This record gives sequence, C-alpha cells and structure tokens, in this order.
Amino acid sequence: MATAQGRAGVVSLCWLVLVASLLSWLAVVRPAPLLAQAGGVAWAWSGAITHESATVVARVADGVTGARLVITPDRAGAEADAMTVPSTGMAAPDAHGVIRFAVTRLSPATRYRYRVETPSGERLDGRLRTWADGPFSFRVTFASCATTASNSRVFDAIRSMTPDLFVHMGDFHYLNISRNDHAAFRRGYDRVLSSPRQSALYRSTPIAYMFDDHDFGANNADSTSASGPAAGTVYRERVPHYALQPGASIQQSFTIGRVRVIVTDTRTARAPVDADRPRTMLGEAQVRWLEDEFEKAKDAPLVIWVNTVPWITKANEATSEGWAPYAEERTRLADRIEALGLTARLVMLSGDGHMSAIDDGRNSAYMSGRTPATRGFVVAHGAPLDRWTRTKGGPYSHGVSRRNHQFGMLDVADTGTALDVTVSVRNGTGGLVPGLQLSLRCEKDACVPVSHTQ
Repeated sequence: MATAQGRAGVVSLCWLVLVASLLSWLAVVRPAPLLAQAGGVAWAWSGAITHESATVVARVADGVTGARLVITPDRAGAEADAMTVPSTGMAAPDAHGVIRFAVTRLSPATRYRYRVETPSGERLDGRLRTWADGPFSFRVTFASCATTASNSRVFDAIRSMTPDLFVHMGDFHYLNISRNDHAAFRRGYDRVLSSPRQSALYRSTPIAYMFDDHDFGANNADSTSASGPAAGTVYRERVPHYALQPGASIQQSFTIGRVRVIVTDTRTARAPVDADRPRTMLGEAQVRWLEDEFEKAKDAPLVIWVNTVPWITKANEATSEGWAPYAEERTRLADRIEALGLTARLVMLSGDGHMSAIDDGRNSAYMSGRTPATRGFVVAHGAPLDRWTRTKGGPYSHGVSRRNHQFGMLDVADTGTALDVTVSVRNGTGGLVPGLQLSLRCEKDACVPVSHTQ
C-alpha cells in the first residue's frame, strides 16, 4: 500500500509539473490583451524622476497617431499651468504603439497629475511627485515576485501607502522566456500593465524597476540565457528608466533629495555558478561602474543599493543561490564600501527570496579582515507580492516572515541636518509585520539604530 501511495504521489507531482509548464507556455504564446476600445490607451506608467523632470511611457491602440501627454500641478485651479508634451502636442508611437514622453521644466518637490490622451478623446490618468534638489522627505515601497498579471489586493495596499517611488526588484512576471523573443517580452509587459490593480499602482506612483531571473529568462537565468538581448531591448522600449550605461546591462543610479540610489543588474552579465573561478555576478564593467558610483556617493548621508538577490548567505555559504557563489566579487565590493566609509550609511534593498526579512548589519559584513563582531550594512528583503513562500539566505537579525502578499517600506524624514530612516515590512493590507521594523538616525558619517522590534 505504501508503494502504491508513493507512486500515486509521484504521478500527481508529474501532472502538476506538466500543468504548470503548459500554463507557462500558454502565457507566453497567447496574444497580448486587447485594448478596451479602438483608439484607446492600454497602459501608462512613469519613472526617471528628478527635481525637474520625469518620463512617462504609454501604449496606445494600433493606428493611433497624435497622442499627447498633458501634465498639471496637482492643486485646485492649476489647469492654467498645464503643459503639453511634446511642445507640439503630437507624439508618434513606435511600431508597437509605445510612446515615450520626456517631461522637463517641472517644479521641485511638486505633485502632478498627468493624462495620456488620444485624438478620439480616450485617456489614462496618473500622478507623480518630483524630488527636491536638497533636503527632502519621502517614502519608498519595494517588493518583488508577482504571479504573471496578478490582480492581488497587495497592489492596492502598496498604493494606499502613497509612496513617492515604488522599487520593483524583479520577477515582474513568471513567463520564464528562455529564447530571444522580443514579441514574447512585449506581451509580458502588456499583460502585467493591463492588470487593473497593478495598472492603478503604476499610474499612481513612479517606478524604478530592475528585472530578475523569471522576467529576464528562465529560473536562475544568467548571461548564457538566449533571452538576454530581447529582455534588455524590450526593457529599454517600455520601462521609464534612468540613464543607462553603454553595453547590455541596465544598471542605473539617481538621487532623491540628499539620498543616493544605486540599482544593479544581477542577471545580464552574471557568469553561471558552475563557471571556473573567478566568477562574476555583475560583470567587470558593471563592477567598475558600481565602484565609481560608491565613490561619487561617499558624501551622501544615506546610500540605497537595490540588489535584487540575497547578499547574506552565512547560513549556508555552499549554496548556489544569491551572492555565495560570487564570494570574491562580494568581498571586493564590501571592501570598497568600507574603504569609502559607507558601511554605516548604506541600506540594501533585495527581493528574490520569496520572504521578507531585515538585518541590522550583524550578519551582512563580508569585507576582508572581518571578525565575528564586525558590523555590515542594513539589508531589507521585500517579497513575495503574490507567489509561494520560501526562505533564501540569512541569518537575519530581525528574523524572516514567510508569508504571501508582503512588501517593504522605507521612510526618510530629512531635517536638513539629519535623516530619520525607518525600514519596515508590510502585509497585504498595509499593516506592519510584527518584528520587522528598524529605525535609524543618520547624521555626520553614520546611521545608528535608534529603535527596533524583534
């Protein structure tokens, strides 16, 4: 009987794998969602925010020409201050209906409403806020790992927090496209951005998005994935991103008030984990860029590094996940951070792990010559948005929350002389996950924990 039950379990597991594979295949090959009506706007989102500019990217129905973007300060009676982008009021979509609006001459620290309009009168509305050029208080939400085109209420919860920026750290979808298929990636963006709750979130707050494995290629995808060129090309077409460097990787950096934000691409140039040493997670060109970015940020009171995969792997340094197989490169970067005096002023935001966690620096030190007492920087994981749960990396000083429908939040209150920073993990209704909150006071050359729950 036990043998029969075992065989039945194996058969059931095989069927589950087969069904999952079929659903994944259908998700890739099915047509892009139809627009609500002829002449309509399928989706729109914003990003690349500065103190005086922004980018809005939208997709319109086939055959639409003459679409425009109108942006207005978000206050009563401000219609007289509306700007039309581009200045002629006309914009030509690319061959796939995508239009990129570069908005300039905006006022610092100002909330705006925008609308993408077509000549037939169809429109989509959105909002954004510019940064200040100097001391500035703001809120960032961050998360990763959402089922393809998910319409989960967790996206409403994120929107209810009224963030100034949503940092999406990858697995925007789980299509696992493993070939150089531009059309498949375009359909993936169309599916996700047409999901009602995700669309509402992405139109309510600017985004900074970095892909990870499942939205770059297949599971654990790296530089050998045939999907890489298409993933990078379609990212450039459809995402409102900051300036990119020459080459295939899509790393980028920007400043919010007095805080420097650095976003790294851990997939495009990553060597396979079975490659001969020395292995690279980022590729030499991106490593040098990142070291230069740390140098440029050395006087910032706070640096945020968006690194999509687990940095801390002390619980199992033999794992093939996260930074463990790339230990030499991890130490090189940790040494650079330490040499510039940034260890105590850096907060890392990560996803991928299908769990949420916070470490206050007790476990994140990987610089040369470290001792058990050496402190590293703060690490915060925000995931999963809408996937099954799993723990990766660790240990984490504040523990791990293995629940679905989670995201992270980072609040910065800038007094002009100091920053009060709070990192927390939120559940599917926006409530605080018990134990996962850390507050820091950043002044002079260090951020010091002032309170925390465990």
